[in-house]
Amino acid sequence: MKLTVDDPLKSTHILGIDPGLSGAICFYEIATRRIQVFDMPVVNGRVDAAPLAQIVDQCSFQAGRRVHAAIEQVSSMPRQKGSFNFGVSAGIIQGVLGALGIPFTMVQPALWKGAVGLRKTVGETQAENKTRARELASKLWPEMAGEFKRVKDDGRAESALIARFAASKAGL
Repeated sequence: MKLTVDDPLKSTHILGIDPGLSGAICFYEIATRRIQVFDMPVVNGRVDAAPLAQIVDQCSFQAGRRVHAAIEQVSSMPRQKGSFNFGVSAGIIQGVLGALGIPFTMVQPALWKGAVGLRKTVGETQAENKTRARELASKLWPEMAGEFKRVKDDGRAESALIARFAASKAGL
């Protein structure tokens, strides 16, 4: 995966997006490696487009419109309950980014997780893997550790790690 960034609008910020309903958005400043995290706005079991657009637009404005989004490429298992709503939510995220003119790249979970050392180990449960993601995010951003302390903060941690991975792949 190679992010493409056109000059003179070279990206100075990355939006890392974990698109699940318990997901999050991370606004990552490449030069300082500082982050801000936002829980995914949800209403009636789907991503809420209007507040998502406000978050993305605010971040884009702060970045001088030089932002690129990296979205975890998700898929559902056959006959998985809620897979239709999950797909709709993923589409809402892409639609909001498109409407706001934010370029984005889809990132496969195996790719970014492998690069940051979160590939599932033998016998590891998904919950244990998500705990490791929270622990890694807390280690990388100790000043933000409070944002990753709860079990339900795994989306925040993963969005931050996706953003960090994307910045490294953009060569920025």
